[in-house]
Amino acid sequence: MYDDPAPGWKDPGLPDFALIHAVARKLGYVIGLHGSMRRDCDLVAVPWTFAAGSDEYLVDALCTCLSGRVIGEPEEKPHGRRAWIIQVDGWVKNIDLSVMPRV
Repeated sequence: MYDDPAPGWKDPGLPDFALIHAVARKLGYVIGLHGSMRRDCDLVAVPWTFAAGSDEYLVDALCTCLSGRVIGEPEEKPHGRRAWIIQVDGWVKNIDLSVMPRV
């Protein structure tokens, strides 16, 4: 929630984290939350098993299960991390998903 929302503002809430975690786990990733969750939803995906799929496969699977789509191109981040912005149908805030590289 915002500290001082406009009169009548209803916070759109957050996406289904249980679904996000389940899809990520099935593909060998764990998901962590970070940030305030006010402007967007910041998630970090970390490969957790030797069988973890590619970062693109994870992003595609999350878009499919959430009825979302990627906005723009992935952005290169420090330490080999790549970040995608995912817009989910019916949800005002975007998901900012950073994926750590597989080794």
